[in-house]
Amino acid sequence: MSKLKTFSLSLSTIALLAAAPALADVDAREIWDEWQAQGAAIGQTLSATSVTDTDTGLRISGMTVLADQGGSTSTVEIDEITLNENADGTLSVEMSDPVRITTVSQIDDGPAVRIDMGVRHQGLNITVSGDAGARDYEYDADSITISSEQMTVDGQSAGEMNIAATITDFAGQHMLTGDTVETTEITSSSSFSGMSGTIDAAAPNGQDGGFKLSFNMGPMTSTGSGSMFALAFISQMSDDTSVPENFSLLSDLEYERLSYEMTVDEAGSSFNMSFANEGGEMGVALTEGGLTYDLSAVNVDAAILTNEFPAPIEISADSTGFLFTLPLMPEDEPSDMALRLDYRGLEVNEALWSMIDPGQAIPRDPATLIVDITGKVQMLVNLLAGDPTAFQGPPGELREVTLNDLQINAAGASLEGEGDLEFAPGQMVPMPVGTIDLRAAGLNALLDRLTSAGLLPEPQAAMVRGMSGMFARPGPTADTLETTIEFQPGGGITANGIPLQ
Repeated sequence: MSKLKTFSLSLSTIALLAAAPALADVDAREIWDEWQAQGAAIGQTLSATSVTDTDTGLRISGMTVLADQGGSTSTVEIDEITLNENADGTLSVEMSDPVRITTVSQIDDGPAVRIDMGVRHQGLNITVSGDAGARDYEYDADSITISSEQMTVDGQSAGEMNIAATITDFAGQHMLTGDTVETTEITSSSSFSGMSGTIDAAAPNGQDGGFKLSFNMGPMTSTGSGSMFALAFISQMSDDTSVPENFSLLSDLEYERLSYEMTVDEAGSSFNMSFANEGGEMGVALTEGGLTYDLSAVNVDAAILTNEFPAPIEISADSTGFLFTLPLMPEDEPSDMALRLDYRGLEVNEALWSMIDPGQAIPRDPATLIVDITGKVQMLVNLLAGDPTAFQGPPGELREVTLNDLQINAAGASLEGEGDLEFAPGQMVPMPVGTIDLRAAGLNALLDRLTSAGLLPEPQAAMVRGMSGMFARPGPTADTLETTIEFQPGGGITANGIPLQ
């Protein structure tokens, strides 16, 4: 729970400091008052060592943003912020460099972990305009760099760990619509031309080895929407909190390319992983209906090299997709859930194939894996509250599952299917009732190839053929099979009318 609150805290702090709302033709002191009110609404305290009037507005010195939530304390410090009222009715915000961020986290009776970070900016411009109830502000920067300065555990150095990330050509716009903190809606958009960074950590206590991660992202655009009320709700959530009606935080991101490389060295072992794609999208939605992640990418390449495996492992795909929707709160009626996996054009490297099938008996055709499931689930616990490891039993019970699409194409064979299942409440072990229709093609040819490659003994291949003939019926074309798997009340299962259980 504390991680979600800390993430919300970071987002809201950036929103307040990098693009805090102001009203055209409203003096700077009123703007400072608004910042403090909005911070208080989302669990933050804004203070300053001094606030003085200037000929053009206001100078805020020694500004601090403090939040203490769920065992995690976050402090943002800015030496000076200047608010300048412009002749055209807009407001300019100037911010000293760097911005210092300190987080201290402690879980239960564990050690207190402190991380000090610095945020530096070049060419930062913030302009605020708009009337009351429709506040618009724009910002851009040549670059923004985040870097670690120190990490300690219970006041002692945690070893050498350097974190650095730089965003270039950053630009964005926010619109806040509403007359009060409680009714203010937020919409935003942002972009940058690139982002790169590294994480470099040495093994503790002078030991050999370490960890290194480098990443690079191409041009990115994003949009988001939500409300000040939603941010306030997250900051004040407790164990018995229920997500209110019309709660919504949405974010969508699109980028042109992404790559990273990770290396882990330990005594006697090494591990290296690289990943790259040529663009993708990511959508995240937190609403009263639950949490949704929607990820996709194109032209994906991944490679793993370790001294514990004799050959490199290389995997590529024309496209990948992952969608996951899960309700988070108990409701009177079952809630919607969804899961979709969509991987097309999957291939592995020849070195890996040669270890399995040196004679090339099995076709190397690109594979496809698609699983599309929707349904209903009755949540029994509040996933937003408490420690998930303390839950007794499953957090929810399935009520309905619809297999909208199943496609598996690999090694010259394929499997397709769809179906509907229902689940009665109160079952310790879920027992479905319903049917799944399956269709297979190329199964006998695949068995022949596996036997030829020496991967499957002939007696076992003959047993598989006999079982498929018993539990499936011939399809409309050669080497195709069809079957209906029926899950009956009481736990009985049949395939093509033949009892399996």
